[in-house]
Amino acid sequence: MMKNITSPKAQLINGVLATFIFLFALSFCLFLYSFGWNGGWHFDDAPNLKGLSLVFAQGHLNNNAALEFVFSGDAGPLGRSVALASFLVDGSGWPFHPEEILYTNSLLHALNGALLFAVLLNIGKLHKHAVDKAAWVAALSAGLWLLLPISASGSLMAVQRMAILSTGFMLLGLWLYLLGRAQLGISRWRSWLWMAGGLVGGTLIGVLTKEQAAVLPLLVWLLEAWLLPKPRFDQPIQRNIWRWFKSLFFYVPAFLIFAYLVRVVLNSDAAYAARDFDLAQRLWSQSIILWDYLRLAFFPRPAGFGPFHDDYHVYSMGFPAAIAALCWGLAFVIAWCLRKKTVLPMFALLWFFCAHLIESSVIPLELYFEHRNYLATVGPLFALVMTLWQWGEKYGRVRLVGLGLLAYGSIMAGVLFQITSLFGDPELAAEMWYIEHPGSTRASQYLAQQYVKKNDVHAALRILDESAANSSNSGALRLQGLQLACVLNKPQDELKQRMEQVLDELPMAPRRFSIMSTLGVLKTQNESMGCGGFIQKNHLELIALAALNSPGISSSAIERSNLHVFIALQSIGDRDLGKTMHHLVAALEAFPQVPTLKLTAAVLKSAGISEEMRSILETHQPKWPRSPWLRVRLQQEWSEISKLIMPDSGAS
Repeated sequence: MMKNITSPKAQLINGVLATFIFLFALSFCLFLYSFGWNGGWHFDDAPNLKGLSLVFAQGHLNNNAALEFVFSGDAGPLGRSVALASFLVDGSGWPFHPEEILYTNSLLHALNGALLFAVLLNIGKLHKHAVDKAAWVAALSAGLWLLLPISASGSLMAVQRMAILSTGFMLLGLWLYLLGRAQLGISRWRSWLWMAGGLVGGTLIGVLTKEQAAVLPLLVWLLEAWLLPKPRFDQPIQRNIWRWFKSLFFYVPAFLIFAYLVRVVLNSDAAYAARDFDLAQRLWSQSIILWDYLRLAFFPRPAGFGPFHDDYHVYSMGFPAAIAALCWGLAFVIAWCLRKKTVLPMFALLWFFCAHLIESSVIPLELYFEHRNYLATVGPLFALVMTLWQWGEKYGRVRLVGLGLLAYGSIMAGVLFQITSLFGDPELAAEMWYIEHPGSTRASQYLAQQYVKKNDVHAALRILDESAANSSNSGALRLQGLQLACVLNKPQDELKQRMEQVLDELPMAPRRFSIMSTLGVLKTQNESMGCGGFIQKNHLELIALAALNSPGISSSAIERSNLHVFIALQSIGDRDLGKTMHHLVAALEAFPQVPTLKLTAAVLKSAGISEEMRSILETHQPKWPRSPWLRVRLQQEWSEISKLIMPDSGAS
């Protein structure tokens, strides 16, 4: 089956067999993922995908709403427009049919596996490995990668298409680079174009999908430095071009990423204001988390997987974190000492760390997400398969190695089936994830949502109350509990007690959450005389003020601005001009948005204070969004408003 056969015909047959095994793994992977397509939405889906309701509101694609959706994303600093555009293909299922989006996510995961197979096959060819060896190593590595359970959450959480698609563009760019690299001695100028095109295209399109793709040039540099054979040039001009190529496409991107990370470190106090951990705690925690990632990737435990890790312990400098960091240092020392015998350990470590450079280093993101390992596991997995294969060749145990890896893949497939089946049963998943993560606010909220869907609001309220009682910072849970208590028309004394708990605990809320949506629900209850008439305007204002007193909430300028606008709108109804203007000006000072400026102009105009209107609006110029399309649209809107309220000044 996999003997070291030198006959070209036998090698070709063996290579075809390896390809067949890979295609079987790919098909089987899709089959396993199909059990998760009936899953539900998760916490990041609605903030990023809710615009799809307008895109497909009339049963067909609304072009203007589609442009708004694609170019108004704020999930990352670049907007991730390519990822959002991909949801126009299957987004008509929002918000009732997640299976359409999850099906596409799984197809993209399978396509990424095919691209990885092509990439690894080309690496084998560059090393001039025998056809069957190159095919088997690529097939086993890519096939195992497709079946890794740690990647399941990336495919079965709708919005994580951003990570999957971004990785796809990175793998496509890497494959094009390797195609050009293989032609350096044959068609030189064309090869340079393929290499440059793969790097530039894969990186640029990738970062517009998700910013993690910025590390593609570093990963290619890593391949060149540690894994690929050195290119041979017959002419000095080719060697000079190679030096310039590396400077432009490897060193410059590496410097830019390094400079950006240094900038984050220098501004860490402001950057981490919205987090309940600081830069040092994040780095110490990551020293442990990265080991956890590797353990779960290669020795999976079904109960260890899921979307909720907001309860992960924050580590400071202490024994566990110090030991973890020391072990990483020791691993690098051992890999360095082994480099003359084999470069694979060093390559695996560097690839893993480089792939985590954006999401698991100094940038103040949340501590733990499984999908961050989607590309990071490629290096260690390939190094493992190649090491075992080389051992098998040395001792004549290639067949044993192949069978062992296939058996290992079967175990992975079994665990993956448990994970995808759990994702496909939201009610059971909610129970299991809540049991596994009792300290997770998101897990308790998700379980409460499942109970509400079953019209068991009493059970949902019980879960929120239990979680709030066990949490030291439970403002969000208390506020949502008040909302459900209103739905159940609880006694006035209980509602009053819950309101007091909200006002006491909300200022200590460490993280931002969807407070505006919850306030909107409570406002609706006030207007409809729901909640037995308990919720009054002053309650809404007190909740908004309590949220403004929370550093975790008010650290966001947009959130702070929205809360001030909310209070101002309450004051407009009370015809309190002074209070209204106080909060509108505070909203503009926090984040001057065109809608807020428009509201301020309308209030001042109705009060007949034209000079005050001119002064305020000239002082607080709009802060334009990063999206060029959205910026142009808002600038046009602001220009029209300015002509009406300041006809002699025009837009500024």
